[in-house]
Amino acid sequence: MKKITTYILSALAVVSLVSCNKWLDITPEDTTTEKQLFSDAGGYHSAINGLYQSLASSSLYGKNLTWGFASALSQDYDNASSSDGLEFSYVEKYEYGSDQVKAFGEQIWTSAYNVIANANNILQHLEKADSALFPEAARGEIEMIEGEAIAVRALMHFDLLRLFAVSPVVDRNAKAIPYVTVYPEKFASRKTVQETLDAVEADLEKAAKLLMPSDSVGGYSSDFMSSVGNRFYASNSSRDFFFSARGVRLNYVAILSLLARIYLYEGDVENAYRCAKLVDDVFIKENRWYVYTTFSDSDTEIYRPHKMMDELLVCFYNETLSTTYENIFADHRGGSYKLKHLDGIFADNDDYRLRKLVFNIDASAKASLKYRERSGTSNSILVENRLLPVMRISEIHLIMAECLVRNGSVADAVKLLNNLRVSRGCMGNTLAETISQEEAMQAIATETRRESVAEGQYFFYCKRTNAATIDNGGVYVPMEGKYTMQIPDSEVSFLN
Repeated sequence: MKKITTYILSALAVVSLVSCNKWLDITPEDTTTEKQLFSDAGGYHSAINGLYQSLASSSLYGKNLTWGFASALSQDYDNASSSDGLEFSYVEKYEYGSDQVKAFGEQIWTSAYNVIANANNILQHLEKADSALFPEAARGEIEMIEGEAIAVRALMHFDLLRLFAVSPVVDRNAKAIPYVTVYPEKFASRKTVQETLDAVEADLEKAAKLLMPSDSVGGYSSDFMSSVGNRFYASNSSRDFFFSARGVRLNYVAILSLLARIYLYEGDVENAYRCAKLVDDVFIKENRWYVYTTFSDSDTEIYRPHKMMDELLVCFYNETLSTTYENIFADHRGGSYKLKHLDGIFADNDDYRLRKLVFNIDASAKASLKYRERSGTSNSILVENRLLPVMRISEIHLIMAECLVRNGSVADAVKLLNNLRVSRGCMGNTLAETISQEEAMQAIATETRRESVAEGQYFFYCKRTNAATIDNGGVYVPMEGKYTMQIPDSEVSFLN
């Protein structure tokens, strides 16, 4: 594997760069600078911010794991109708042995383990740190740093698992990926799928306990969780800015939401429902911290809520996101991002996801509006342009619905599905509460497909359920043997 050498590049971030040899043989390039960084609370804050900058980079959630590579795996884009020179032409055909797909795999693998290494470095320094370094220790500062670093580590391992190992429904005892918790790690052994999931869940359960006193109702930072404005663009005048902007961090609610996703991926319906219902009961229904976005009747683009901020449970922040996306179309590279089979995906002409969240590239092609720059100078619009959606309240309701169906409560599941559909403008064609379990599961798959356009989650839904085909708007792509990427060639010989 490749050796990752850690550089302290600035006061804003701890970023890992790649050189040759073993990827987890990690030695600080400048130990004096690193010692200085972790000499006060501000250094720890900067290191945590550095993790989020890395998560939001194009190698990870800034593109590859959201609107880029993962969306191509989900059959969102039409790269087959043109030459093989398009950005995702081999991705959408699942040709994992091609140079194009291998390059994506290498980039994701290396970037993710760099983030993991830096998270572990923070945790090991924190374990030895004097609590007197932290002026807000009495109000959860140390627990916030520890909890977020652990959560970042867990999230990276989970998405590596979803790409580079078989799903648990296929073989939970199959060899998967290394789960790395120490810094440096010179010899990494691959865990099984189940062992990896167990470690991810244990990390996130621990992180949730650490962050609950800060982020839950009445918590130290609850003022900066309780509304969309406070989560995304309110500063904290009484405390360091580190304690605000909770909406773009792995806060308590985000971690609970991810646990619901992960438990369902494992097939643990009971715990998936427990976590999803907690989010729904406390933070959606009772306190209304998160709500479905209201769409204006106007079709003018500026009035369309591109990111649907009110309902984002997990998201990250990239300063250059909208510029990057706009440049794709300005440079005539938009052909790689043409959405396909929209008419087959969306059955309701009134569906906001079709009417409001796509735009015309030309007379015959459309692209997702979610990452396009929304014009305006208000703080909310400027922030919205930079957000990277990772999970919404709609997924929480889809998780709950699936758990209910699997336990035989179809009518209750249908109520959740109809509420989701109405929130998306589908006032007609509501589902009857008397539909069968099979019909309810199909409805969940359909709504998952619609919710996931240009967000990269539909492929993982199909992998989790081991679907025989991926529904590509009525064109069904056979998926036998196509759900698991190859571990990068440069890494295989170093794995046990």
